[in-house]
Amino acid sequence: MKLIGRIEKISFLKWDIEDLPAKIDTGAYTSAIHCKHIEEVDGVLQFILLCPKTEKYNNKLLQTTKYQVKSIRSSNGKKQKRYIVSTSVLFYEKKYKIKLSLSDRGKMTYPVLIGRKFLNKKFIVDVSKKNITQKEA
Repeated sequence: MKLIGRIEKISFLKWDIEDLPAKIDTGAYTSAIHCKHIEEVDGVLQFILLCPKTEKYNNKLLQTTKYQVKSIRSSNGKKQKRYIVSTSVLFYEKKYKIKLSLSDRGKMTYPVLIGRKFLNKKFIVDVSKKNITQKEA
């Protein structure tokens, strides 16, 4: 298993997004990405990525046909229906499949949250460090 810090950068291959800042959260089960204007049109899910810290990707329109709707318990404990998208990420110079919940993370510092479903049996988190993948890749 590889060591990662509490904050890392992750790249989304199919969406042509590199080095998006992500919070690593072992308390969260699912991973999530900050977006708005989520809309299903003829079997294609469209949404707009929000990332004010990275001007290049803020308000970027993304599309996918690999999605589902699930009931997710949010950080405040309430269940809500959310779209879950499947995509590929580049992390530590290796390609992984990931499922992300589309949500409004406007009050959060980082646009991406990586939960333990993705981390399990792949990574060990050292909360005293950050951006380890950038230094060791």
